[in-house]
Amino acid sequence: MQRSYTYTRNTLKPAFVILLFFAFVFSAEVAFSQPVINSVDFEGNYFFSDYELKNAMALKIDKQFSTSQLSSDMKSVREKYRSSGFLFAQITESVGFYSDSAFVNIKISVNEGSQAKVGEILFEGNKSVPSSVILKMFDTKPGDVLDNAKLNGDINSLLTYYEKKGNLFTKAFVNDISVYDQGEQKKIRIKILIQENEKIKISKVKITGNEDTDESVILREVKLGPDRTVTSEELQNIRYRLEKLNIFESVETPKIYTISGKNESGMLIQVKEGNTNTFDGILGYVPPANDAESGYFMGMVNLSFSNLFGTARRFDAHWQQESKYAQELELKYGEPFIFGLPLNLNAGFYQRIQDTSYTRRKFDLKGDVLLTDKFTLGFMTGIDRVIPPDDTLLTFKVSDSRIVYAGTDVVYDSRDNIFIPQKGIYYKALYSYGDKKISDYNSRGDESFALQRYSMILEFFSSFVSRQSLLVRLFAGEVKSDKLEEADLFLVGGLKNIRGYRENQFYASRLAYGTVELRYSLSRKSFASVFYDPGYYYRPSDDVNNIPKQEGFIFGYGLGVRIETAIGMIGVSYAIAKGDGILDGKIHFGLINNF
Repeated sequence: MQRSYTYTRNTLKPAFVILLFFAFVFSAEVAFSQPVINSVDFEGNYFFSDYELKNAMALKIDKQFSTSQLSSDMKSVREKYRSSGFLFAQITESVGFYSDSAFVNIKISVNEGSQAKVGEILFEGNKSVPSSVILKMFDTKPGDVLDNAKLNGDINSLLTYYEKKGNLFTKAFVNDISVYDQGEQKKIRIKILIQENEKIKISKVKITGNEDTDESVILREVKLGPDRTVTSEELQNIRYRLEKLNIFESVETPKIYTISGKNESGMLIQVKEGNTNTFDGILGYVPPANDAESGYFMGMVNLSFSNLFGTARRFDAHWQQESKYAQELELKYGEPFIFGLPLNLNAGFYQRIQDTSYTRRKFDLKGDVLLTDKFTLGFMTGIDRVIPPDDTLLTFKVSDSRIVYAGTDVVYDSRDNIFIPQKGIYYKALYSYGDKKISDYNSRGDESFALQRYSMILEFFSSFVSRQSLLVRLFAGEVKSDKLEEADLFLVGGLKNIRGYRENQFYASRLAYGTVELRYSLSRKSFASVFYDPGYYYRPSDDVNNIPKQEGFIFGYGLGVRIETAIGMIGVSYAIAKGDGILDGKIHFGLINNF
């Protein structure tokens, strides 16, 4: 029995000790658990409400209390007052525990004091920009209450100003904020230190990604000055000029790098070659309606070489059979930078067979002088020939005429992107004067008439949110002559101006139209849109062909999309004309090119 008792006693003792240990741990956890915040009260605050001050704190009612977090919250409250100019605000806190220490009340006393106002703003290190000029561009002015956010914005604006001047690596920061007495008032003295750097001088230009394009074409668009320095604005302009060539799929903003082992800088230009040679076409056959007629082919062919031999030279060809008797052919060739000068030359040939009414042939030569990155001055000359058919029994009569003309245009283009602009303006004004000679006019022999053409187009681009842009376009044009014929007039209707109507449905000597188009970007070059195209056209009477005067206000509206494909940019829209039902709309489909 004794051996059994001893064994039993030794077994119970460890179990009892373990039980006491867990009871101790539990009671200690209860005794030392974090109290919960019962209330947070403020007194003495007038400038900020209790709600605003509580939002500056992490400690909240019904949350666990932490002494270290309270200390951090008091710093946040003091900083909130300091950022609003209350530099002398005194803030104290007191903590009251309940008898069981399970809850705590926090009371915060505030003595706001007076708002200190800016007295002096001093600049140091600004050698190239006077302090008076900097102070004028600052929103923070002497006499204002110090606003840290506004002051930081002023410094960022100052750095942007330096970047535009070419000082890309300038630094500016608040070096000191101190308080001084001005009479009975306390004022703030702000010292801003500016560390200017010289303009970046480019010693080497490195180009990557130009597999087909000759390097000289890209360097031509860089346009480094004699001092070979660049600014941040000029870096953006280089990218814009390269994009305007429309031979690259993408162009990165040039980067500045330090040449290893030398105190020199280089410029890296990264491009990605695009599809510069495109061919597309569509062909259809219209069978005869009866045995007396013959069938015919309809179709369209577009051929484009926009970077011939890697030199940015361009050749385009366009052929289209619209109907059995209507056909169009157009050829264009562009030669950039003649003799290395900022002068582009373009030559073109255009022929249109308009049913059985006439055949029109046009030869033209156009030059563009690149005055600046945004301004272009153009001049043009050409011969426009209209040949009537040999059939004298036709009821619609067109004179045999030839126009020798010359003209000029001016273009301003500040768009930030040529594919889907987010902001900027495009403006083009054109004037041409021609001498129109008509053979055997009214059986009275050859006669001459003056033909003048005016036109103006203005486009505004803006953006309110990411990937969205708004286009507002205005166009006005007029053709004036004592003898106007159909071939002289503007073509109205379709994809090129007022959608919702047939292509070239109307002819006009006076035309005004607009476009309001809201776009949503799908990719770098593609977008979907909703649009509204209002317009007014006027056509004078044609007594020879018994056509009365025509005029009217028309409009179209609908949905559109422009898609980037392997053969180029394709535009498709569904538009409803004035007076048409929703199912009576017209689908406009076309290749977006540079014709």
